[in-house]
Amino acid sequence: MKITYCARSERSTRNRFMRLKHSGDLRRAHRVEVVRSFYGGEPRTRLELANQLGLSVATIGTIVGELTKAGFLKEAAGARTGGGRPATQLTLRGGGSLVVGVDVAETYVTAELFDQAMARLARKRVPVLENAPEAVVEHVLAAVAAVRRQVYEAPVSAIGVSLPGQVEARLRPLLERRWDVPVLLDNPLKAITLAEQMFGAARDQDDVIVVNLGTGVGLGVVAGGRLLRGATNNAGEWGHTVLEAGGQPCRCGGRGCVEAYVGAGALMRLLEGSPFLVSGDQDATVARLAEAVRLGDSAALETLTRFARPLGLALANAVNMLNPELIVFGGWVSAALGEPLVSAVTPVIKEYALATPFEAATAVLGRHLDNPVSLGMAVLAFETHLLD
Repeated sequence: MKITYCARSERSTRNRFMRLKHSGDLRRAHRVEVVRSFYGGEPRTRLELANQLGLSVATIGTIVGELTKAGFLKEAAGARTGGGRPATQLTLRGGGSLVVGVDVAETYVTAELFDQAMARLARKRVPVLENAPEAVVEHVLAAVAAVRRQVYEAPVSAIGVSLPGQVEARLRPLLERRWDVPVLLDNPLKAITLAEQMFGAARDQDDVIVVNLGTGVGLGVVAGGRLLRGATNNAGEWGHTVLEAGGQPCRCGGRGCVEAYVGAGALMRLLEGSPFLVSGDQDATVARLAEAVRLGDSAALETLTRFARPLGLALANAVNMLNPELIVFGGWVSAALGEPLVSAVTPVIKEYALATPFEAATAVLGRHLDNPVSLGMAVLAFETHLLD
């Protein structure tokens, strides 16, 4: 296995269309794929789009025409080569339709306002004081109202809201009644994985697992270029697969789950009696440990080695099962511990994974976009409600 911290494939992506039920699905899928091609910021010609997506130039021309007329794309003359007429280049048009991505966590709600090119215009975080559905709605409303005020009461076309755990579908009508705009609900793991796929370390990669390490843990899966959701949108609940039968209790009510050994809570237990522990404060504890690791403290390095073992074992199972070309370490715990975490986990994966899938995978520290959850939810809301 290779370890890298800025890997990015330069090869063209494969066709990445979901199973389609009718021609309307195909049309929408094409529009989504064309728009996604521009998220990296590079201008493209119609011919480049056709080659990248495996579509005819005529089909691309139709899609580009629709998106340009709708105000999502703009044209500019490209560089002149060989004395011929310069090819027209296309880019995403900034401004336009505005969307909000909302990250509902256990202790806070973060709302971010984006334009249609996914440039962030405003951000607001409010504390969560109560977790009842009606209270969560009020927290979300307050955060969204705050980011709109920052941009002169900007009109919003769609809102994407990420909720931890199983998505509470009954919240959507409560929110839509208050806003009168379409609302999309999803879970943070899907949002983080999409953000890494579109803007981060997993861009232009077809088979990826995104390890989200935080208070909870999960595994976002991109297979054949598509975000894997499963029959009930629960694909990626890797944190609640069993690592040790009858083992440590997990907050889900089970025992021996991966999360019980590799989440932030597990790290807190591992540090009991250690000078790195800040009682009741996961963020401060992980930050203190990370700083000690960077300074080469032997006790901190030993703790990291012990923490990496169950994580590497659990990831070896995922590597054997999913055969990824890229493993992205994401989430705030990965961001804090950084490259030493990737280096500590990789030999454990090698110990337990089959040789062929192990050698095919590259371990990468995530780009750690400022708030990948809000960004991912904004993309989902935009694609679902504005690209029909």
